[in-house]
Amino acid sequence: MYKTSKIIFSPRVRKSPYFDSTIKYGAQAFTVYNHMYLPIAFEGTLEDYKKVIDGVQLWDVGCERQIEIKGKDAEKLSQFLTPRNIKKCSKGQAMYAPFLDFDGGFLNDPVMLKINDDHFWFSLADGDSLLWAQGIAAGYKLDVNVNEPDVSPLQVQGPNSTTLMIRVFGDWIKELDFYKFREFTYEGIPMVIARMGYSRERCYEIFLQDYDRGNDLWELLWKHGDDLNISAGTPNQILRLEAGILSYLSDMERTNNPYEVGLDWMIDLDQADDFIGKDALKVINEAGPERKLMGAEIAGEAMTVFNDEHWPVFIDDKRIGSMMSLAYSPRLKKNICYVIVQTAFATEGQSIRVITPDTELEAVIVKLPWFKERA
Repeated sequence: MYKTSKIIFSPRVRKSPYFDSTIKYGAQAFTVYNHMYLPIAFEGTLEDYKKVIDGVQLWDVGCERQIEIKGKDAEKLSQFLTPRNIKKCSKGQAMYAPFLDFDGGFLNDPVMLKINDDHFWFSLADGDSLLWAQGIAAGYKLDVNVNEPDVSPLQVQGPNSTTLMIRVFGDWIKELDFYKFREFTYEGIPMVIARMGYSRERCYEIFLQDYDRGNDLWELLWKHGDDLNISAGTPNQILRLEAGILSYLSDMERTNNPYEVGLDWMIDLDQADDFIGKDALKVINEAGPERKLMGAEIAGEAMTVFNDEHWPVFIDDKRIGSMMSLAYSPRLKKNICYVIVQTAFATEGQSIRVITPDTELEAVIVKLPWFKERA
């Protein structure tokens, strides 16, 4: 479970359009993410996990705020912000497109949606990246509008998600390929529906385009899921660790670069267009990363807590890195975690010690991910 204390709701922190629904359906704990409330537990992380893998679950991820880039230089700015080659992305397609600083370190790791050739959304992790994008646009005098649109994501997760989505929106859902999306209006509710989400379970993401209709959308989905084991949930740490999915600021931050965390596949150093961090990444690519993110399996009984800080990792008396995120996986029957360690020790089968505030844990480094196939 998470360590929690009371959180006081106030106008200073924004509520998502689904906030009232999350309260109605049992949200027990919240955190603040992108200056918004994010529910982090309903019945508990383990209980919520068990429900999502056996049914369908609604996740309020309205805190994934959007940057909308629109205008003559929209593609130019969008390309400059990410090392991905966005020319490979078609209209109606999404693409994981992290933001880097000029030293090649992570500033955010959004998903980009190409609405049109001159119109892009970036669906953000935690951080004030809207100000970064606006500053870059102004500094380079680009002919573009950079704003936060009225767009609020809601994820539909679990093996019964396709059945629910077809019931509500129609058979065309069957034809929606992974990381593809379609603009759609249903019962007067404007939205973009994408075949993607924050797990390797069967999942969809609905980008609501009318804040005032959030609870209507939630109830619409809920009433069609009575026989599908529908429940309310939230991005689940067990699911994402099983799948090898990273969480910005939990697993990597500005001091990390894509080569360290296994995301070098997304870098296109050969593309003609420039992007922020390109020169730095060329140097890192040539020299090789000093650290590397790996999985690790911790021996012992099932752990019932999550780390609220990065725990030191040792071999003998030498500190070689840090443990980033931790969970017990019921499906694997193992305690699993991410570690970032010196490259020389990032070897499958390497024994390590993880030092917690209370004890020492024996662990073995493994390759990622634990679950490779997507539902």
